[in-house]
Amino acid sequence: MGIGDGEMKFAMLLVLLRRLLVGWGLCLGVVGGVSCGVRPVEPPVVRGPFPKVIPEGRGTGYVRTVQTGVDGFAMQTGSRLFRRAGSPDVDLVGVAHIGEAGYYDVVQRRLGLADLVLFEGVTDGTKVEPLELDAEYLAREQGKSGYARLARSMGLVSQAERIRYLPKERFRRCDLTIQEMIGLLDRDIAKGGDLAEGAREAKREIESIQQVLGGRSWLMNSVLGLVSMSHPIRARLRLALVGMGGETGERGAASPRLRRLILEDRNRKVISELGKVLREEGGRRRVAVFYGAGHHAGLERDLRRLGYVPVGGIAWADAVTSRPYADGISAEEVRETLDP
Repeated sequence: MGIGDGEMKFAMLLVLLRRLLVGWGLCLGVVGGVSCGVRPVEPPVVRGPFPKVIPEGRGTGYVRTVQTGVDGFAMQTGSRLFRRAGSPDVDLVGVAHIGEAGYYDVVQRRLGLADLVLFEGVTDGTKVEPLELDAEYLAREQGKSGYARLARSMGLVSQAERIRYLPKERFRRCDLTIQEMIGLLDRDIAKGGDLAEGAREAKREIESIQQVLGGRSWLMNSVLGLVSMSHPIRARLRLALVGMGGETGERGAASPRLRRLILEDRNRKVISELGKVLREEGGRRRVAVFYGAGHHAGLERDLRRLGYVPVGGIAWADAVTSRPYADGISAEEVRETLDP
């Protein structure tokens, strides 16, 4: 299970979800086997005029929030092609880990243009490479993850369930193992001082994230079950996810050391492996780097230092969409959620 920029946003969603549950007076039904929820409601007729909440796309790098219509908002991820004379093209393909089914079809088609895809995924180095497992077994396991459960609760799908890493010879995992990540933190701990304390905090966060993403949190599984039954909560959670495309920071979803581990240490791994491909695999025509969109601003800087230049602008794709007014959310609440 990966630990990446998407996981920080996942943590932010869980914090927001707890607030929404309190605000709507929902209960988990753990006393006496009683459960409660908000019944789905019929979306009202949309009547305007409604304000322009986001005059222009808001965000940084390769992820943004845009207003696509009077009652249309989207979180978008970007992809961009880079070129250097005498070298294979490098395509930075940004992705969100949960999204619309059609969104992953767009991403899959872009990946199909490359003859090698370096993709993310933090794995357990003591176990078999997940893509070598039986496809049906792997699909069942991925369906139990926190990502898949969260996606289903909002009518979305997870990247792991939708993207096909085929043919296998074109896809190559390019990431740290969980053991390598912990090793980097242990190195900081051995140095002592503030560096050690930051690393210890990051290790605690990784353990907590793994528990939730692995579907082993009974409390969160129960909460997500309630989300799937509640139209008001589901609509607000989806709107909040759309709004995260415009975040310039992570709002404390992860400690500084964990953010550096996720975005900097893992990016260094990508650039190192990409360098080997460029030196040793001269027959390549186009290499795609398939990572969470939050990584790509840093990877673009690294590519430019290697002499690569962009070919055109960023190509955007709608990862998650929302029609909040049709879902019964007020204009005031939409503005508070999308333009805090």
